Amino acid sequence: MKFLLDLLFRVVQLFTEPYFLVFLGLIIIAVLKRKSRYKKLRAGIGISIVLLIIFIGNGFLGQLTSGYLQKSYLNTGAGKNKNSQHPFIVVLGGGVVDFDRTEKLHIMSYSRLVKTYQLYYAYRENHQSCKILISGKGRGRTSEAELFSENLKKMGVPDTDIIKEDKSMNTYENAKYSSKILKQMAPSSVDLVTSGFHMKRAVSLFQTFGLNPVPQPSDFINTEITAFPNSYNAAFTFVMLKEVLGIWQVQLYNSLGLNG
Repeated sequence: MKFLLDLLFRVVQLFTEPYFLVFLGLIIIAVLKRKSRYKKLRAGIGISIVLLIIFIGNGFLGQLTSGYLQKSYLNTGAGKNKNSQHPFIVVLGGGVVDFDRTEKLHIMSYSRLVKTYQLYYAYRENHQSCKILISGKGRGRTSEAELFSENLKKMGVPDTDIIKEDKSMNTYENAKYSSKILKQMAPSSVDLVTSGFHMKRAVSLFQTFGLNPVPQPSDFINTEITAFPNSYNAAFTFVMLKEVLGIWQVQLYNSLGLNG
């Protein structure tokens, strides 16, 4: 059953891609053009495509989605675990870029790297021992966990405070594999570092595996309301719509007992 639902959500995900919808609409118009009786229907689809481009490209839908995903995390601070005696920071990989056979962290990963170091430094300044669990394999030759580790060590984090989880390929596996490590370590608190737009789904999955992490967003994204549609708004709207769909998927799977 889970396989079929996974396949269904992959298909539905296509419909969150603005330009796929435009392409689909144009195909339908071309097919209907062969019959004159569908003239009004073709006109309706054409108008819908124009409205869709405007609605997505002018940033309005993106701002609605951005608020839903990120607003509750805007005031999340680094000082909530000041009394924690054995805190853990879990950071989720944000991707790897392969440029001319040289692998580097994706630009999104660097905000997570900085946030992780800020939290770690704050704990150490407060004389608290702290461990960092880096979760993510990625699709490159070198894992996200390894690249994060190399950068954190260059920033002054000792190797003894870094734990690498380098098997996970997605957020579900981030939560699954990280939870096994954390339950063995029995931390007094867990800070979860990832991008703001990704936080709601990540927290939900970690809760599925019995953890209640403190959200520590590393960055936020939003669209801009513009008079004319642009690709910037369309791209970020697509990213956020996929996250909304992912959250619904987690909620459905949890209700059906398919996660875990």
